[in-house]
Amino acid sequence: MDTTPADVRDQHITDLRAALTRAVQELSFAAGREVADDPGYSDRLMTIVGSWEETLARTAS
Repeated sequence: MDTTPADVRDQHITDLRAALTRAVQELSFAAGREVADDPGYSDRLMTIVGSWEETLARTAS
């Protein structure tokens, strides 16, 4: 069976979603580590996490 452009596109989207999911985990961990020392920075990180989680929810298949 031949690979179609749609199949390739879907695989790229899957790969990007996996990378974004991993980045959300890493950024959430970093925010947790920073909360005591720099709560403002932690809040900014969590704002980014929230935005990325919205993107993941919006693009879920």
